[in-house]
Amino acid sequence: MAHQSDIYWLSVAAEQSLIPISVKKNPRVGAVIVDKSGLAVAKSFHEGYASPHAEKVALDKARGKAKGATMFVSLCPCNHIGKNPSCCVEIINRGIKRVVYSQVDPNPIAQGGVEFLKSNGVEVNFVKTPKKFENINNRWLKSFELNRPFVTAKIAMTLDGKIDDKTNKRFRITGKDVELEVHQIRNGCDAIISGTGTVLLDNPRLTVRYPKRLKNAYQPIRYIVGDREIPQDYFIHDNSAPTMFTGKRTPRLILEDLLRLDVRTVLLETGSKLLKDFLDHDLVDEMVLYVAPTIIGQGKALVEEILQANSNREYKISSVGLVGKDLRIKVSLR
Repeated sequence: MAHQSDIYWLSVAAEQSLIPISVKKNPRVGAVIVDKSGLAVAKSFHEGYASPHAEKVALDKARGKAKGATMFVSLCPCNHIGKNPSCCVEIINRGIKRVVYSQVDPNPIAQGGVEFLKSNGVEVNFVKTPKKFENINNRWLKSFELNRPFVTAKIAMTLDGKIDDKTNKRFRITGKDVELEVHQIRNGCDAIISGTGTVLLDNPRLTVRYPKRLKNAYQPIRYIVGDREIPQDYFIHDNSAPTMFTGKRTPRLILEDLLRLDVRTVLLETGSKLLKDFLDHDLVDEMVLYVAPTIIGQGKALVEEILQANSNREYKISSVGLVGKDLRIKVSLR
């Protein structure tokens, strides 16, 4: 049976999970250990791929105070040995009396934790995630349901719906505030997909640089699709992020390739052709549209030339807001 304070402590655990700047290839997880008198003796979070799990960090902080205490964790503890030891074994060995979790881990290799804890005398309770935190790991969870990476497409367009001016020259549509926000979006993804055409036209870095530059190991993978040669002096050849080049291939094969690398979230930051391929294959799960207060008249139109073939599907606007002078519209396709 859930205690009255369970929701509160699970909220604290969820807040802990939001602390890391970047969590790649893993869900966000926070943990709190509360002693018998109701005091928090340790708080922790998972920093990302291959780093210690939130439960282990909290147990190490609590030391002897963990015995007889309750652990609140935002995701069900794992019971497997991989890059880290089994969290369930650690919980039992340290004498935790009760575990309360608020989200089930869909990863097959992490299953069996609840049963293992119960069979070793630990009381285990599931309490629904507090509403304000229920979408923290939404894209990561959805990727297991889809059995492929979750795909977000970033699109910038003018007020008259144009995404470029057809001059084959670099054309900036949105302002500086959008540029800063796009770095935050990149930071939340395991990989960025772009095409050789976009790279040749824009010479982008496709890295996270603001507000704080990430270590190379935490940068999203730059996955470049296409057969055209990229000059060696282009930014894409620098060592600022892991980078992969592949020839032309279908969107499904691209995502299968990335899934083998444990990629769960992808940002599609490319030109109209590759974007249309992903949309036509129903492999875009979310669109982030930035609309600039500019009219250019002639140019490639998003609706007529890219979305027209997908006009019969259902789109859901999940949020609308201003980013500087530009309008941001988030559209869910799942």
